[in-house]
Amino acid sequence: MAGIKSPVAKISSFLDQILRPIFDKVTPYNLTDSIDLLNDLKTFQTNEKTKLYTYDITDLYTSIPQHEAVMAICEILGTYNIRKVNNEIPINTIRILLKHVLNNSFFTLQLPGQAPKFFQQIRGGPMGLACTQVLADVYVRKWEKSLVEQQEKEKQLYRRFRDDVFLTTEKTTEEMNDILHDLGKKDPNIQISFETGESIDYLDIRISVEVPSFRTKVYRKLAAQPYILPFHSSHPLHIFKNVVFSAVLRATRICSHVEDLRQEIHKIRIIFLLNKYPPYFIDKHINRFYLTLTGKNTPNLLFSDQHKAFRDKVLDVQWNKKSKKEIDFSRDILVHFTYTPSLAQFGAKFHKI
Repeated sequence: MAGIKSPVAKISSFLDQILRPIFDKVTPYNLTDSIDLLNDLKTFQTNEKTKLYTYDITDLYTSIPQHEAVMAICEILGTYNIRKVNNEIPINTIRILLKHVLNNSFFTLQLPGQAPKFFQQIRGGPMGLACTQVLADVYVRKWEKSLVEQQEKEKQLYRRFRDDVFLTTEKTTEEMNDILHDLGKKDPNIQISFETGESIDYLDIRISVEVPSFRTKVYRKLAAQPYILPFHSSHPLHIFKNVVFSAVLRATRICSHVEDLRQEIHKIRIIFLLNKYPPYFIDKHINRFYLTLTGKNTPNLLFSDQHKAFRDKVLDVQWNKKSKKEIDFSRDILVHFTYTPSLAQFGAKFHKI
């Protein structure tokens, strides 16, 4: 069930805005994106015993018990002595608002020739409502606590993004399988499926163990099509420029080895060609990436023995970030219009007028 247009959507967004920072602060192993994981993998020391595991929680958002999830939120606030969220909203008010959102999650089913029937969601949270994610995250945090403490004690990685978990271990395969089987039986509301192997796929990264560090490269699902925003699509030119730039930036961040990066950029070039990007346009903006990163508009420096230093540079999320100009509403005029190629020069002409 999608809760995007629910009457309680704005209350849900408000709760997510005030609870999410608290969860992120007290859950250092929670990932916000793959860059966080790449930075962790970069500094972790592997050895011959290091094994990789991932596990996925089945139907997380629609499986969590509502009352227990709300109580988990209250419990985490009490544990960290947060009597008032943002120093103004008591825990009891948070509890009432969360219950209000969950108790008013309805959907309608109308079959041909019949009156509409209304249903209330009594298990899990509606997909698309912002606070469903933080409810699930906090509930899972309580469930996984013992495994997290064990991983920290053994100085092994444990990272979670929503319902997907990545971890390392030096235990035997049989020992780790038993631990994960027991974890799956711990709570009847949470079922997991896990995988292990010499290399595993997690988020958009394929991870392999190499001593003394991991080898990472871009992972694409088998069902993924070589599709990207087509060049003939009706968008401003800067969108296409940034699509090419960002694709190469993503590859440079993920690929830990020069050979993998070279192959990935070759694949990127083919994907853009299949989507009707002119060859000169592709090369121009790939070279623009090289120039921005290395100061030279060729790949020579990036593919040299300085590759690690340049990769470390782009793994800083602030790299190449540009500050946005402040809007002075007493002087600036904001004009909104639907973009079409015939209006490509509209902005410049309007400013001239």
